[in-house]
This record gives sequence, C-alpha cells and structure tokens, in this order.
Amino acid sequence: MLKGDIGLRLISILLAIVLWLQFVLVSEQRSVVDLPLNLSSLPADITLENIPETIPFAVRGKGMDIIRLQVAKPKVNVDGSNITPNTKTIMLQDYFIDLPENIKLTSLSPAEAEQFSIQADVFHQKTVPVQLDFASPYTRSRLSELRYTINPKQVTIFGPQSKIQGIEHINTAKLHPEDINQSSVELSLQAPSPDITISDTKVLLSISGIQELTKVFPNISLPPGYIPAQIAIRVQAPAAILDTLSPAYLSAFISVAANEDSLFRVLANPPEGIKIIALTPDKVRARK
Repeated sequence: MLKGDIGLRLISILLAIVLWLQFVLVSEQRSVVDLPLNLSSLPADITLENIPETIPFAVRGKGMDIIRLQVAKPKVNVDGSNITPNTKTIMLQDYFIDLPENIKLTSLSPAEAEQFSIQADVFHQKTVPVQLDFASPYTRSRLSELRYTINPKQVTIFGPQSKIQGIEHINTAKLHPEDINQSSVELSLQAPSPDITISDTKVLLSISGIQELTKVFPNISLPPGYIPAQIAIRVQAPAAILDTLSPAYLSAFISVAANEDSLFRVLANPPEGIKIIALTPDKVRARK
C-alpha cells in the first residue's frame, strides 16, 4: 500500500510540473536577455577597444518566445559609421534586431542605459626593426660569435595609434642554445598586445658559421739586437677568444738568415685558434 502511495505522489508531482511549465510557456512573462552586439559600417581608419560583447535587453512575451530568443541570440546591429577618435559613447537609439519569424514578443528594449561606452582611436601603421630575444645570457653570447642574418629585418605593425607610437621594435620568440646548432631556425614574432597585428608572423634566422673579429696588439717585443725593438701584431679569432687574449700569449722571433738587403724576416707563433693577419713591420735590421 505504501509503494502505491509513493507512486501516486510522484505522478501528481510530475503532473503539477507539466502544468506549471505549460502555464509558464504560454503565459506572458518578463525577463532580461543578453544579446550580442554588432557594430556595422565602421570607418576604415578607426580601431575600437573595450566594446561590450553583449547588450542586456528587457523582454516581455510568452515564455516559449523568450526561450526561443535566448537560444537564437539575434545580434543587436548598431550603425558605427559616425564613430570618430573622440567618440566615447554610442547611443542605443538607432539599432536593428533581426528577430526570427517564429518569435513574437510584446516588447523588447534596452534593459539599462540607452548607451554604451567604447574607446575609439585612429588606426595606424609603423615599420620597426626585429629584435632577437634570448633564453639565457649564454645563448646571446654564443650567437655573438657567429655570422647570422635575420629575414625580414623589419616588419610593419598595425593598430591603435596610441599604442603603436610607443613601440620601437618587435621581439622574436626566445632563442635557445639548441637553436644555434642549426643552420636556420624560424622564430615567431611576439605581438605587444592583442589589438596589434604584425605584417609577418615569423622571421628566419640563418646561421652561417663562426664570426671572427680582428684586433691589433702593439708593442710586442722582439729578441734583443734588432731595430725596431717592438712590432704590432694584428690577429683574427672568434670574439670569445679575443676577449680573453693577452699580449703575453703573443711572441715574435727573427729568421736565421737575412735577405739581400740585410733585413731579417719577423715571424710569430700564435696560440691555438688565433690567426696572424699582419706583422708591422714584418722585416727588421740587426743592430751594428
């Protein structure tokens, strides 16, 4: 008997819910529905920020029609052709909502203030250099020893003038040590903010080999008994080696025999990794 009573109660509850839903769906209701905003006919030289995605609308109509409106989410089309860089608010007086034919409403109007705020700016473009970004100081130092090119070296950025004018360069994605072991690597460009676009999304870093620099070491002493007593040595080596090279590691000596002009040739023994470019002078005379 108890189980039968429970069953009857459940049936009664379900029937009450069905009747209530039927009443709600066919009777007139009030609600607030957020509808997506669409600004049309925007001037080509204007960019907009802080635009609301939706506008709340007060709606009155049958419950079923309100549900259909929430599902369909028709756009609130607002004419933006008169927007200028000085525009801060847009009035919701001239708008159009393309309601589906199966939605019949008693009223539909903005639920809050009949205007919304925006931030308008002049659309601008600017050409700036590409700057490599490094994952570590070691990576930066290692690349400085190599010959490399970046293509393109410059890019054009587009966006609100107020943000564009403060940008002096565009950074690449971070360069890692393993990237330098390759002959070329593509690096993505990092936009400073979401409302700024870049003419190129990537650049190509091409690495061709060790970059060697030259350096002159003056006043390198010769063995005694020759004129002049000192010479200058110009060497070539990778930048990392030149930074640590001391004149003490460079030595010069004299050939055994003189030439027909009684001049002795000057020679030098550079450390490993160092190339002698020039000795000045490269010939000396013996003191009498």
